[in-house]
Amino acid sequence: MATHDGHRDRLREKILTAGIESLQPHEILEYLLFAFIPRKDTNEIAHELINSFGTFSDVLSTDVDRLLTVKGMTRNAALFLNSLPEVLRVYSVESNKEKTSLKGRGVARDFMRAQLYGKDVEVVYMAAVDAKDNFIRIEKLSRGTGQGVRVSVRDMVDFAIRTKACGVLLAHNHPSGDIAPSGQDVAVTSEIYYLLSGIGVKLQDHFIFSENKYYSFEENGILPQK
Repeated sequence: MATHDGHRDRLREKILTAGIESLQPHEILEYLLFAFIPRKDTNEIAHELINSFGTFSDVLSTDVDRLLTVKGMTRNAALFLNSLPEVLRVYSVESNKEKTSLKGRGVARDFMRAQLYGKDVEVVYMAAVDAKDNFIRIEKLSRGTGQGVRVSVRDMVDFAIRTKACGVLLAHNHPSGDIAPSGQDVAVTSEIYYLLSGIGVKLQDHFIFSENKYYSFEENGILPQK
């Protein structure tokens, strides 16, 4: 037990002196598990998580039941790791909501990409901006079940009205890796564009993300022209 405790103390000291970025991915996982697995060697569990699921981000994107297949994992530890991407998204939005400008293609794209980071099923997000492209609010409008996602155009219009948006950004992901828009993607985008235009709100772009790739309806000239 003394050796075990000493290793944990050394890892904590490393974080204090050099920062979390000085750790290897498995060491970060090991550290995160300290509070949830107090009496076992979390170094060994962390290595097994990486070996089983891939990268650090892959581990955080893995569902709770699959994480529990790794020997030594507890349900609380699995739930904690699985919830971290969502926690970080909330933190990012809350810490920047008073100062975020979404003006410019790259800025808007990167902001929306951050909301879908780590999602392993299709989800749809919509962000509202004011007349100067300052961020107002973002909401998850729909979540799929592994076989795609259904989204209500009415919910999109209601969101724009509730937030008093002048413009909105739409984004969803394709976990399959193919970022090409489906026929349904194009049809829904066209419908929401015209409905929003009718209440004075501009659909500025619709992004499709998959890992590090993206597709922009605006950049590809797919958005309807008034």
